[in-house]
Amino acid sequence: MATQIPQPITHLFKEINEGKYKTTKHYELLEMLNGRTLLSNFLNISKNQNCALSMPEYWIKIRQGKKWSKCLTGLFITSKTNLYKGDINRKRDLVVFKFSDDTSTLLVYYFQNNYTTDLSKVLPFINN
Repeated sequence: MATQIPQPITHLFKEINEGKYKTTKHYELLEMLNGRTLLSNFLNISKNQNCALSMPEYWIKIRQGKKWSKCLTGLFITSKTNLYKGDINRKRDLVVFKFSDDTSTLLVYYFQNNYTTDLSKVLPFINN
């Protein structure tokens, strides 16, 4: 019997401080759908500096007070253009990041308590 994947919490972020940093981008939350954020109002996304065995493409940090957290998760390439996946809470929650072509906006789909390695189960929720 197939498990039903519930609707994700969807976050819309916009890049701030464009061009200020070479390998890092900062995003601010603009809009939420289907619940409250489990991330933060600000994201820090930095290119991988090849210092982890898992070798993600990007590292994600969230804003906690006036400081950036330690890395929340790594983002890994998927077969879809501008679409990356990661896990939170030790593979309990799946997060899917969809960047616009110019990376100025970002949609984050947070699947709470629904981690899967099979993205075909969650792609129907991802706006194409």
